[in-house]
Amino acid sequence: MIFSTPVFFVFFVIYFGLHFAVPRQHRLWLIIAGSAVFYAWWKVEYLWIPFVLMATAYLGGRWIDRVKEPDSRWRPAALAIAALLLPLAVFKYTDFVYRDVFGPFFGIDHGLLNLKLPLGISFVSFTLTAYLVDIYREAFSADHKPKTILAYVLFFPHLIAGPILRPHELIPQLENPRAATPRGFTAPLAIFTLGLVKKLVFADQLSPMVTATYLQDTTSSSLAASLAIIGFAVQVYCDFSGYTDMAIGLAAMLGIRLPQNFRQPYAATSISSLWRRWHMTLMRCLSDYVYLPLSMILARYAVRRRFGKWTMFLLAVVIPVNITFLVSGIWHGAGWNFIAFGIFTGLAMTVEFSWRRASMPKLPKAAAWLLTMLAFLISLCFFRAHSPARAVDMMVASVAGDWSASGAFLAQNLFAIFLIVVFAATHRFDDHRLVRLAVRRTRPELTWAAIFFCWIIAIAVSQGSSGAFVYFDF
Repeated sequence: MIFSTPVFFVFFVIYFGLHFAVPRQHRLWLIIAGSAVFYAWWKVEYLWIPFVLMATAYLGGRWIDRVKEPDSRWRPAALAIAALLLPLAVFKYTDFVYRDVFGPFFGIDHGLLNLKLPLGISFVSFTLTAYLVDIYREAFSADHKPKTILAYVLFFPHLIAGPILRPHELIPQLENPRAATPRGFTAPLAIFTLGLVKKLVFADQLSPMVTATYLQDTTSSSLAASLAIIGFAVQVYCDFSGYTDMAIGLAAMLGIRLPQNFRQPYAATSISSLWRRWHMTLMRCLSDYVYLPLSMILARYAVRRRFGKWTMFLLAVVIPVNITFLVSGIWHGAGWNFIAFGIFTGLAMTVEFSWRRASMPKLPKAAAWLLTMLAFLISLCFFRAHSPARAVDMMVASVAGDWSASGAFLAQNLFAIFLIVVFAATHRFDDHRLVRLAVRRTRPELTWAAIFFCWIIAIAVSQGSSGAFVYFDF
């Protein structure tokens, strides 16, 4: 069930009505039942997966909590996390390892299991891993009922693609729900509408052009390659940030506050700043659970060995940041293109941090922005292409391709170019704080007229249909 489809609107109207009718003490059961329907709509035979993952995490958390000796807690934590990640490994990575890692050596060109990837399994696994790690660190208590943990996992606005929530961000809100009231409905609806426009007007309309270009075996046209590379940057942002806008708006209508997941990343003037603004909840988790622990371990080792400043920098910064983005690439998908995406991003971060460490001159803001966007576009090219070789082909074509028939190409893709220009002109205003401020300071009839107008535009442009969200594949 996709947020931007008519069937979801019917589902949410029914759910929203029940939200007001069901007493607060039974609200968790409504979340579980409604979210189960939401998930099962995609593939009912996979409905067991979030329930089994929740049970694994719940029992693992209780097991970790019972071990009081600090030196012994890591064993149950490691086993519980391994058991939790096992379904993800089976569904997502078995065929890749069998076909693409061992296949070239043994002449294997087919998958072993050929299982369809369960919807949202990466996000559910990551969310519950955060739950177990926080219990292990004694940052969160394991003393919560199973229905609370199940509601934490299944809460449908963030179930499929985030934001990725730490247990302390959502569980207290679920255990102590706000009284159901229609007050404050306008701002959440405006945020949802912002996401709807991003998805239907921008992401879905750019998708055919991007997909057609990337699916080609080779690309000879420089304009086609350039437009597809830039178009995908706009598409993936509008698609994913549009999803989280809708998730945040839906949750706010139900009295739940979700953290913002994007903050104008394309306005960043460094690759590290861009990643601090992009999918912020994932980057925060990767920082807390991968980068910082690894950095501290290696930094202590460097201090004990009395290494020099550059060796310390290599151990405490370069190695952890490259491993972190390699993990990010592998987490996003099972393919060499995702590994290349992680490796390239780690190298780009290394160059930036090394430049700072060497106290090199600060670049002019315009030059810094251009280099940041160039690095990000290259990383996204690896992310989108079906192989690293195809990504390189796209990048080479964009600078050394054929410029013939440019007029016909521009005429055929005028609407896509128009969307990219509009996005570039309005990106700096893409902020939920501005949306809430506008709702507060604008007369209600004007606000509702603007929301209605955006819905009409979105429905007209999309012709009443919506494509699947890009991140549903991860």
